[in-house]
Amino acid sequence: MSTDTSANHTFHIHHDAPAVVGRRERLGVRLLIVADAAFVVAMIFSYFYLRGLNANGGWVPKGGHTLSASTGWVVAAPLVIAAIAHKIGAKSRNVVTSGIVLLSMLVGGYLQWHQLAHMPFISVDDGGRHFFEGAYASNWAVLGGANMFHYIIGTFLALGLFIRRSRAKVDPTLEYWRQLTASSWFTWIAISAVLCAITTGII
Repeated sequence: MSTDTSANHTFHIHHDAPAVVGRRERLGVRLLIVADAAFVVAMIFSYFYLRGLNANGGWVPKGGHTLSASTGWVVAAPLVIAAIAHKIGAKSRNVVTSGIVLLSMLVGGYLQWHQLAHMPFISVDDGGRHFFEGAYASNWAVLGGANMFHYIIGTFLALGLFIRRSRAKVDPTLEYWRQLTASSWFTWIAISAVLCAITTGII
């Protein structure tokens, strides 16, 4: 008794409509934003809670260092510019605006990295161990780190969009949904940066 293995099989591959895929991807990004927003809001709450508590004068200890109120706005500005440029570029489909978004992300990312690498409130004890001078310093570092995370993700996203926009042939329907989805992320990280700038400006 033998089994016939030469039978022809026809496979039908079903592809979802671009709009269906686009809505699904946008929902995923929005859920990511909700999770990230919860983290950012928790950090901001922690900042004001510890500032108000100021246990044993530990918010900014005697002789401790702080940063100017403008520091947060320096790293927030490129994110706001990127969000606005992306909004404009999503409608005009201009590769120049995509380049502006990418450049803004690179410049802002460098500025945020430079701030984190040169924090003035890290001290060294007799054992050579590094520690933050107070609660303000710790909270500022966490907020700066969150901003840096946004820059890293945003830069990869901006680079991908710039490369796609530079290509000659792009499916207009898929591109529409990709730009719309990216717009949600760029808008959120700009809002987050502004909230962090306002927070850290209150010492």
